[in-house]
This record gives sequence, structure tokens and C-alpha cells, in this order.
Amino acid sequence: MSENMTYLKDEIYYSELYDKFTIEKCQHWEKSDNLSSLKDKDESVAKIKKDFFDKCVIPVSMYFLKGDRYEKKDETIKKWMDSDKAKDDKLENAIEPKGIRCLQCSSPEMTCISRDLMDDSNKKENVMFMFQCDKCGKRRAYWENGKEWEHKPTLCSKCNTEMQSSSNRKGEIITTIYSCPQCGNKDTDTFDSSVKKEPIDPNFEMNRKKYCLSREDGSEYIAQKGRMEEMKHIVDGWEEKKQNKELYDAIAKIKKLTIFELQNLLNPIFEKAGYVKLEFEKPELQKDVTLGFNLQDSKSGRSEWDSVHELQKLFKKVLADTNWRLMSDGVNYRLGFLTGRLRGVEGEENLRKLIEKDIKDKLQKNGKK
Repeated sequence: MSENMTYLKDEIYYSELYDKFTIEKCQHWEKSDNLSSLKDKDESVAKIKKDFFDKCVIPVSMYFLKGDRYEKKDETIKKWMDSDKAKDDKLENAIEPKGIRCLQCSSPEMTCISRDLMDDSNKKENVMFMFQCDKCGKRRAYWENGKEWEHKPTLCSKCNTEMQSSSNRKGEIITTIYSCPQCGNKDTDTFDSSVKKEPIDPNFEMNRKKYCLSREDGSEYIAQKGRMEEMKHIVDGWEEKKQNKELYDAIAKIKKLTIFELQNLLNPIFEKAGYVKLEFEKPELQKDVTLGFNLQDSKSGRSEWDSVHELQKLFKKVLADTNWRLMSDGVNYRLGFLTGRLRGVEGEENLRKLIEKDIKDKLQKNGKK
């Protein structure tokens, strides 16, 4: 069996290939002569446009293009190498079909001379095995799933009849002539089977130094980009706060109460309203603080409905300018014993969401969108 193609190559190959693409992209960007946007009937205006493009647009664009290419280099090379290794693994692990007989002489002595990755009829890459008869030299091809490769007929471009073909070879050039038995139309296909080496670029190293960042320069670009993104985030934050000044003023005015401070705030107000013996349960500390409570209604003759709704209104009023809210499940009442849960928030982002929800609820209550 002949030696199969190996897809995975040395890392240097991928590094040079990536740098070659980087050079091509950068050189393409540098060409401004044919840009229609830089042309103008007034030659002086056209010159100003071109000078601005060459001296300002290109240098800035090149800075970010070189940096972006450097930043993605290691990740891209890893993807290329992983992909080629997967191809090699697929070739190596494919199971060779057995029991193949020659269609010409019926000999069972057929040797697999190659296995290659090819696109099947569904455009999916699969392993194809090529077998050659040891006696007469005829060949058959099979996919890794055991299905024989089927030749697709070449149809005449004029009458759509299946064409006949004959081939001849001169050196590395294979010429195939297709003839239509119906209308006499002929087509010729020429294939050069010689292995062509890619010409060596004498300017590669020079261009590589010009367009491809070194480790030192690349690391500095990434650090500088991080600083710029951080500054942009800060400036965007300033702008956002400027546009939402009223919201952030409201956040600044919120009383950020601890559980101890909360109880000291509520006790005298609730006792004055006829609600006594306020007790808190052990808080649940998650994203927010959930705090169960219970108290008793000391006002004789107050109905269950009045007791619940008056307490809810009291909570809403007292907690309005604090970081605490009565949770949506409200207040429960059993024989003058009332229970419920409070939610406490901390941190600017969570406080912002709290105020935004209050504003939204207020607008909905007033019938506004």
C-alpha cells in the first residue's frame, strides 16, 4: 500500500501561511490609487483626499489590522492544526472494506493502494479507498461505509446525452476528449498532474517584518487595546449617567439600610399604626437578601382585608426611599398574625434596576407606556 497523504504539518508551516495572508491583507489596504472615493474633478481636492487617506486613514487602519491579525494568530493556527489532525485521525482510523473483487477478471486479489479524504454525494468529507487488481491492474473505489464510488456521467452541453470519453497522456499532461454520440459535440479537458512547487517570495521576510507584529509589539498592542476599551467603558459610563441624571440622582438619595437599621426604622412607625412585635427570620443571602418577617395586629376590630392592605401601604410608603421592598407575594394574615417577605438590594446596578422597576410600575399605574 502506498503512503497516504499527511495533512498535519509543522507549526512553522501554519505560522508562515498566516503571515502570508496578513501581508496580502495589509498590502491590499495600502493601495489607494484606484479608490473611486478619492477621485475628484478638482485635482487639488483629489490630492487633499489622497494625502489624508495615505497619511491618516491608512496608518490608523494598518495599526489595528496588524494588531487584530496578531491577536487572532495563535487561535487561528490552533484551529488549522486541530482540523488537519482530525483529518489525519479520520484517515488512520477508517476501516478498510474487505472482500473486493476485480470486475475485469474476477480476481479476489485486490490491494488497497490509497486512502484519501473526498467529498461524497452529500458534500460531506469521507474516506475513499482505492483498490487495484494484482493481476490485471484494474481499479475500484469504495467509501469507508462499504459503498462503491459511482462515476457520474458527463452530459453533453448541447443535447444532454451522456458523452463518451478517451484519454491520452504525454508526460504529466493528461488530455481527455469527450464526444457526444448523439450530436457529435466534443469537449476537451486537460489536466496537469505534475506537482507544482509554490514559487519562493524573495521579499517574504522583508514584508513579514513590515506587516507582522513581533511578540513584543503584539503584546503591547493587546495591552494598549485593553486600555482603550477600558477608557471607552468609563467614558460610556459617564455619558450614560449624564443621559440618566435623574435616575442616578434618585439612586444616590436611596437610604441603604442594614437589617438592624431597617428594624429600627419600622418598629416605631408600625407600633403607631397598631402593628406590634415585629420579628425577622434568618435572612437568605443570594443575589439579593430575602428577609422573612412576622408581626401582630394590635388594633381591635380591624378586619383581615384592612389589616393586610394597610400594612402593605405602610410598607410601600416607608420603604420607598430605601433599598428594601415588600416582595410580590404580599402579606399573609391568620387571626391577627401577619407574615411576609422583604427583599433588600445592594450595589449600584441592582439599585438602578430597583428604581427603574418603581418608575415602570408608577407609569403603568398611571396608564402610561
